[in-house]
Amino acid sequence: MARTLLVPLWARAEESRRADGLLRDRKAEEIVAAVDFDFDVLRGASASQLGCSVRGALVDAWVREFLVAHPDGTVVELGVGLNSRHERLDNGRARWIELDLPEVIALRERFFALHARRAVVSASITDAGVFDALRDRVEGPCIVVSEGVLVYLDRAEVRAVFSRLRAALPGASFVFDAMTAPVVRLQGAHDAMRHFDARFTWCVTHAQEVESFAAGVRVERSHSFYDLLYAHPRRLPRWMRVAGPVVSRAWPAVRRCYTINLARLG
Repeated sequence: MARTLLVPLWARAEESRRADGLLRDRKAEEIVAAVDFDFDVLRGASASQLGCSVRGALVDAWVREFLVAHPDGTVVELGVGLNSRHERLDNGRARWIELDLPEVIALRERFFALHARRAVVSASITDAGVFDALRDRVEGPCIVVSEGVLVYLDRAEVRAVFSRLRAALPGASFVFDAMTAPVVRLQGAHDAMRHFDARFTWCVTHAQEVESFAAGVRVERSHSFYDLLYAHPRRLPRWMRVAGPVVSRAWPAVRRCYTINLARLG
């Protein structure tokens, strides 16, 4: 099991405890208290803690918006990890499908209960057949969420994900994050990733490159991770508060080094 799934879990639990938190996630707090992992190694990862939280809050907002427009639709989470988005957002009517590797799904069974509207798929998103399983389970309009997942695949695998999703769920919305090559090259200095063996691998020059991965794919919204972070400067390490604006003026591309995106699959 990729232990990197513990980083956003810890980040949400920490955020949930803050009086000014960007989201509330009591389930994350519960799981952090129960999982056998020394979360103290992440105590210095304040930028990642905020980063996971601003990303999660944005994705929550997009899913919430989808559920307002399509209260009986389907939410699919690819590489769900230990995310508790269902607990945060479920409207009592939508269907939820949560997909991850068998060992992750087994871990989730300790903390999450299924019901008639909530199902799991135990598989890798690189398995070709998994998208047939999704097509058979999805009802009505659909939003697919992939948060912090595609960046661990290679380009051919990401292209296949887009192509297979487009074939299986045409017209669905697809949330994904994307990073540029400098982020991949500098990941050794990442305040949280340096504690884990997993490595970012997929990168693009700009998120719109995915539009060439399958016919009809269009990126409709794209938010800069830099802007999301620096909307909360007081919560960043002092060196980032000082260096970030200087670097972004000298190298404007830094503002688009990492983006969270909402695409339409045809």
